[in-house]
Amino acid sequence: MVCVFVSSFGADKSLETVKEKGYFIVGLDATFAPKGYRDESGEIVGFDIDLMEAIGEKLGYEIVWHNMSFDGLLPALQMKKIDAVIAGMGQTPKRQKAVTFSMPYLFIEGGHYVLVAENSPLTKKEELKGKQVGVQIGTVQEEFTINVGGIPKLYDSWTGALMDLKNGKVDAVIIADISAEEYLKNLDGIKKIDIIFDTKPGASVAFRKGNTEMAEKFNKA
Repeated sequence: MVCVFVSSFGADKSLETVKEKGYFIVGLDATFAPKGYRDESGEIVGFDIDLMEAIGEKLGYEIVWHNMSFDGLLPALQMKKIDAVIAGMGQTPKRQKAVTFSMPYLFIEGGHYVLVAENSPLTKKEELKGKQVGVQIGTVQEEFTINVGGIPKLYDSWTGALMDLKNGKVDAVIIADISAEEYLKNLDGIKKIDIIFDTKPGASVAFRKGNTEMAEKFNKA
């Protein structure tokens, strides 16, 4: 289950505030390669960063990045600690009740990989029933795990889940294919056995509930 807080505010005045500040605070979880992650020098880089910086330049706003755990992003947005979220976030019904989304900026045609340790006897997703599956807290992969009969084990980061997978502390990890490919390149001792397809693929930028003006500006940028 993906938990978010539902805002009770009416029309949002974030655009006016951003114009006054001259900068735009964007939250992300920098453990989501290749969309947003830290490179060897510690700098936050990735597709989401390049996209947001380009949009900010076009709209005349400086982008200020705020890195935090994925499950803390929407609460931080609703508490006005940040102005937007870009983190490969899909538009689930619960999230749509809590925030205003831009149109999808990225359509993911693949799915979500089921990863296991190199020596695991598991060969397909149907075998995850009753097994412990590592997922990042607050992500759609938690829902996928429940749907296949697995038991979600929640982590603050994908790196933590994958390290536990490698060390035999969980039976599998379900993670978006685009990120899984990066981990498979750089982390030995794990392998892909199956894929779970998302019926609603795509990633959008999240804004505070009612902030349609800002969402529309980003859609047109």
